[in-house]
Amino acid sequence: MKALASTLTAMMLALSSTSYADVNTLSQNLKKNYPTLSAKVVGESPVDDIYEVQMAGSLVYTDEDARYFFVGNLVDFQNKVNLTEQREQQLNKIDISQLPLANAIKNVKGKGERKLYVFSDPDCPYCQRLEQELTTVDNVTIYTFMMPLTALHPNAERIAKKVWCSENRYEAWEDYLLHKKMPSASDNCSNPIQKNLELANSLNISGTPTLFLNNGERISGGRSAAELESLLNSAK
Repeated sequence: MKALASTLTAMMLALSSTSYADVNTLSQNLKKNYPTLSAKVVGESPVDDIYEVQMAGSLVYTDEDARYFFVGNLVDFQNKVNLTEQREQQLNKIDISQLPLANAIKNVKGKGERKLYVFSDPDCPYCQRLEQELTTVDNVTIYTFMMPLTALHPNAERIAKKVWCSENRYEAWEDYLLHKKMPSASDNCSNPIQKNLELANSLNISGTPTLFLNNGERISGGRSAAELESLLNSAK
């Protein structure tokens, strides 16, 4: 029995060393083949000899040669689970306590017991759709960090500033996103828009809407009211 145990231990160590060596090889090949690319090996995928590589907050897949990449979602079709989305949510968690909430528009609905942190662009159609879904979600405190993407929406920064300069910021925000009512306030008050853009960049947020739950989990893209309810409840 002792001999068998020793043999099994040796085999496990050998397999572990091989796996570590493959990850090392991949890391070296990434640096050699793409010296200007910010890429990090973050784990092994469920597929043999294929590894997870994180680039700008997104996952791609490759082998140790780092020549051919799989870009897209890895799905466990039998169990109907999007493994890529699930893994990205784990890897892209943040420390919510570090968010500068003073730079966000705060809206308390009902008791406000649940928390949602949203990075949003006023002219983003997906953000507008999300805002519509949020009208039926209650018992939540929403912190909206305005993040105008001027390359896509040239007027978004001016609108965001006008919203911030409004007496009732959330009302101005909601009026614009839901009803296309332009804020009447000026756009030259002190505002956190540039700081929000820098914050988004530091968190690898490149698209809107991007949401964070109270446990720090990241959700990319909009969700239906029913999905938001489920996510908020799971993050208590």
